[in-house]
Amino acid sequence: MKLKNLLKLSCLVLLCFVVLPAMAQNKTVTGKVTDAKDGSPLPGVTVSLKGTTTGTNTDAAGAFSLSVPASATTLEAAFLGYTKQEVTITGSPLNIKLVSSSTSLNEVVVVGVGYGSQRKKDVTGAVESISSKDFNQGIVINPLSQIQGKVAGLNITQQGGNPNSQDAGISIRGQTSITGNQSPLFVIDGVATSGNSQFQNLSPDDIESYDVLKDASATSIYGSRGANGVIIVTTKKGRTGRTTVDYSGYVGISNQAKYYDLLNAADYSKAIEAIPGVTPSTYEKGGNVDWQRAISRSAVTHSNNIAISGGSNGFNYRGSVNYQLQEGTIINNQKKQLGLRFNAEQKALDDKLDITLNFSNTTVYRDQLTDGGVIANYIFNAPPTYPIYNPDGSYNTFVDFNLANPLEHLLETYSRETSYQTLANTTVNYNLLPSLKVGVTGILIHDNTLTHYFQPSFPGEGNINNAAQNSYNNNTYEANAHIDFNKSFGKHNISATAVYEYNDFYTESFSASGQNYTTPELLDNNLGSGDQSKNVINSSKDDYKIISFLARVNYNYDNRFYVTASIRRDGSDKFGANHQWGTFPAVDLAYRLKRDLLQNVDWVDDLKLRLGYGVVGNSSALNVYQNVTLYGTGTRYFDGSAASNQYPVSYTYLQNANPDLQWEERQGKNIGLDFSLFNNRLSGDINYYNDKTSKMIYQYGVPTPPFFVNTIYANIGALTNKGLEVALTGQILRGSGLTWTANGQITFNKTKVVNLSGTYQGFPVASDQIVTGSASGRGLSSSPITYLKPGQPADVFYLTHYTGVDANGNELFDGKTLDQNPNPNKYYIDPNPKFNYGISNSFGYKNWNLSFFLRGVYGQKIFNNTLLDYETITRLPSNNVTKAALTNGIKDGLHVSDLWLENASYLRLDNASLGYTFKNIKGISNMRIYVAGNNLFVITKYKGLDPEFAPNSHYTDGNGSLQSYPKSRGFVLGANVSFK
Repeated sequence: MKLKNLLKLSCLVLLCFVVLPAMAQNKTVTGKVTDAKDGSPLPGVTVSLKGTTTGTNTDAAGAFSLSVPASATTLEAAFLGYTKQEVTITGSPLNIKLVSSSTSLNEVVVVGVGYGSQRKKDVTGAVESISSKDFNQGIVINPLSQIQGKVAGLNITQQGGNPNSQDAGISIRGQTSITGNQSPLFVIDGVATSGNSQFQNLSPDDIESYDVLKDASATSIYGSRGANGVIIVTTKKGRTGRTTVDYSGYVGISNQAKYYDLLNAADYSKAIEAIPGVTPSTYEKGGNVDWQRAISRSAVTHSNNIAISGGSNGFNYRGSVNYQLQEGTIINNQKKQLGLRFNAEQKALDDKLDITLNFSNTTVYRDQLTDGGVIANYIFNAPPTYPIYNPDGSYNTFVDFNLANPLEHLLETYSRETSYQTLANTTVNYNLLPSLKVGVTGILIHDNTLTHYFQPSFPGEGNINNAAQNSYNNNTYEANAHIDFNKSFGKHNISATAVYEYNDFYTESFSASGQNYTTPELLDNNLGSGDQSKNVINSSKDDYKIISFLARVNYNYDNRFYVTASIRRDGSDKFGANHQWGTFPAVDLAYRLKRDLLQNVDWVDDLKLRLGYGVVGNSSALNVYQNVTLYGTGTRYFDGSAASNQYPVSYTYLQNANPDLQWEERQGKNIGLDFSLFNNRLSGDINYYNDKTSKMIYQYGVPTPPFFVNTIYANIGALTNKGLEVALTGQILRGSGLTWTANGQITFNKTKVVNLSGTYQGFPVASDQIVTGSASGRGLSSSPITYLKPGQPADVFYLTHYTGVDANGNELFDGKTLDQNPNPNKYYIDPNPKFNYGISNSFGYKNWNLSFFLRGVYGQKIFNNTLLDYETITRLPSNNVTKAALTNGIKDGLHVSDLWLENASYLRLDNASLGYTFKNIKGISNMRIYVAGNNLFVITKYKGLDPEFAPNSHYTDGNGSLQSYPKSRGFVLGANVSFK
């Protein structure tokens, strides 16, 4: 039924695209656009019919030709850096002269604010925009790389260099929940996505701009889904005029950026000869292998994107296809992606009717890095004297605890994943009156992932042909109805929006696995043919809804005084019956001082003061069905007989019900200042914020009885985020010769845990502290080291203090060995950065352009669990160690302390590019050739592979995990070509 309705809607939309253009009678207007100061022609100026998307661009001589309805009276000419101008159609040709704009808060810049857009000068919330000309360059497969380090308050960390990784850390203004999703909401052309992968699989070449909504008053328009901030992604659209074909692509090569300094064969042999009681010949196998380099390679990456765009008579379109291949620097690991994207807009009925369609389909093929943590252990553990192959060419098999041939495991294990993602939305708007517009939007998101796994029998390891398949489906259905009102009364300007939203989130999964397959060539394609007693089948399904009502009013007086107020009511069936609905208000005030107090101050171009307060709800910390009583299987009844497994299982309570579960709430206060000074030589914004998250959901401890089990999901905890953001842009040199523009941002954020205890139904509900991270290693089991602790920063470390070693190599903690003091004092240590920053510089000279971007973190600390495990001489002779293990003097095994908590501040040359633009080529309107590099150098004291760690890793480098995947350094050669 849904498919039938969808087909009907598609036919209706296509009918509108085909029939409606024929309903208009047009005339042709021609003209030329020049600079008002020197009369030079301006190519690339957008000339459009006022109030519509009907338009064209001027050619190299500044000329244009535009077909408009016979009744049309006014054109608009807009060009970045110039003031938008309205022109009355008095005849043809027209001579349009544009005046250079002296303010960065000019009317040409339009910012997405959710359910609409505003001129930058009218924005009242903390919103920052990044356009395509400011994107990071180089190997950019994941679009997150385009804006990493560019936006104050937006923290993006991409650990390692695995092309298949989708676990990048993304947060805006710090931690917002204990267990809830920390990532902002991505909105792509009006589609509020249901997962970050839908954005991260978008082709970077299709993106036009980003608008980052940071404070609660700005994000409140998206309610609970925008509780962690909102990133509005606008893709490239077609423009009325000549059909344009654009190509962008590059080819690059990457290598692992850094390796651990492990013992080579000679150092290893010498070290084990010095160990009493060890027979060196037992470990001398004739090899000389650097296992880190044995599994790595020079990886090739290439990306290709072709787009066709154009339009006429109120219709515009753009379609693109992209193909990407990114090899990993670890063998047998790569990502291939094929994406299709199409968008179109049709205006009709004298531009009263506006229909837009956006459609994208992406298929991603992943050859995974299998057994990531185990293989990393194998790499570290394998002695360098063990060869890869036997003399007959077969794999050299060596097996022990965490010891095996890593190359054999990587090459012989089959692990692949295929993802299919579809995003489609259609919006129909109709202007009932010049100031009143109504519309509806329908959205479909389909996300399917299928994984295949087969591990053959490895001699001596006990496993016998393991195979598995997993399928995961995530379908989201969204719809909204909206009303927009815009009206000006003299100096009074008012706009209002009212929206009804419906969101249905549906997921299901299925998995099957087995062992002992007699025909390994079948891989995972006959799961029922193995040992029936080893078969395992699992499945799940859940469905929840969010329904919302919202209203927003914007008012400004004389473009000087601004007020924005909104209220949103969200309902979700994930919560208890008593609190499914929440109401969340927001208000912003702004005052442009330049229009009043500073109107006679020449060096101030514009200055705007903003104040904002808002409340948003958050439901991401709660999974479906966590508010109700759950029952499940317990232990089997047992009478001591050998056939005990034949007895039925018992059933018991698994979860307490809590009908009073309600929304987490984030209250945010923001004060901001936007400015443009010295004829736009210096511009930027400054924001101070103070946010508090309360009613945090967590599985807190409760007494039994009266409760069935000793935990319950409850709204108890609270934390705060306070911070300062500064973003600056300086036009250091500008003119017809050498140009130099510098941008920089710096963010200070402090997260503090306020409370983790309270009462529920009169009973204490509390967690004195919550463990967030642990250290591990041989003989350590798992030792908690980071916590959420009331009164302390988030992820605070709690460690003993290392002070050296005694004459026997025993570690000293506060001057004593563990024999002298088995329970040494522990101290709280804050690992969080003092600040994050990014600095970019762009130079232009004639047809040349050069840019580079530096990004850094100051004050961060990381627990180097890898070195705790492998900078330890006691691992010899059965495993390898770092060279420092031979000289650090420690001989008593593994002990967790602040010795391994390292200063991880860093400054990275993230990317640099040099390009040349060719002009006046017949048949080509623009062509740029460039070379670029990524991760060119890192300055840091951190001894691990790379100091970039996402906060959700709790500042702990995993046990021998190579940080999941080593970081790479890459170089590319690329081109951007537009054909006319």
